[in-house]
Amino acid sequence: MNIVMSYIDYNMAGLSEREAFSCTKTQTEEIYMMLKAKPEILGSVLIATCNRTELYLSLRPGVKINPFKTLCEAIDLNYNDYAFMNKTLTGNEAVTHLCKVAAGAESQIWGDGQITRQVDDAIKGAQKVKASDAVLNVLFRIGVTAGKKIKTSVDFKVHDNSTASRAVAILKEYPDVKNVLVIGNGMIGRLVAGLLVRNGIHTTMTLRQYRHGENIVPKGAATVNYGERYSVIEKSDAVISATLSPHYTVYYEEAKALSRLPEVFIDLAVPRDIDPEIEKFDQVTYYDIDHISQGERDLRQEEQLREIEAIIEKYSTDFYKWYDYREKLKLKEEA
Repeated sequence: MNIVMSYIDYNMAGLSEREAFSCTKTQTEEIYMMLKAKPEILGSVLIATCNRTELYLSLRPGVKINPFKTLCEAIDLNYNDYAFMNKTLTGNEAVTHLCKVAAGAESQIWGDGQITRQVDDAIKGAQKVKASDAVLNVLFRIGVTAGKKIKTSVDFKVHDNSTASRAVAILKEYPDVKNVLVIGNGMIGRLVAGLLVRNGIHTTMTLRQYRHGENIVPKGAATVNYGERYSVIEKSDAVISATLSPHYTVYYEEAKALSRLPEVFIDLAVPRDIDPEIEKFDQVTYYDIDHISQGERDLRQEEQLREIEAIIEKYSTDFYKWYDYREKLKLKEEA
């Protein structure tokens, strides 16, 4: 088994640097195609979230590859510009790291409520284009299972452990915010809209094109065509944007032309949805994903980490047992 992974995250890089590695679905598939063309690479899985981008590789025996350098080449970035902003792990360190990531123990928000699903989505995306191999398939299955087990076994004592709940908590600090526009109908956008509605805040969500049965709109939320968002922004007290768009959903120049601006803009996307120039307006308070995620971790973190590592050790052992059994079967078949 020859597993290696590299990652860049919020500990090593700021939002502007991480944006360069926030791969779209199309970019991710292109990266997979490039990696599949390399005979020394048996499998690959890319995780790209607001806080981190991680590339896991399963390599042929004896092969040495720097996944981060390979990723930079794939997305046409100069490796030397980012060489000091990443970390590479191999073998058991990579296995343990993946389990911690899936549990939210490596997230900016301690016990992140969304990361387990994001890790699961990453392996499913790799499997869909046949980029992963058997080793990574089992590793990620065990990592996701470990993450779920940790979430149910460890008392993180955090009630706002998602970016969606943090964003809504911030808006509740502004008593004049009564009407909110949520830009984006993806997982985060729906979570935000649902929480806003449950907190009694009038919420409108953008839809690019409504198709019955395809668009999920939280009960109680109004909708507006994405192309008409600026007219709703003008009437809103706050805007939260959470899309996968590579372009801004709110531009400074367009906002400048509005007769009225919301009091609060919250950008939950990487790359950013809202033009950072918005912060220039005196009457506006602007938050990006790093503002949302920052804060002190639970004082019991060290104790919780010991609990987490004990659980991970069990799942890590299961992974190696599977691998050893697989290798023995291969030897029998070759004999």
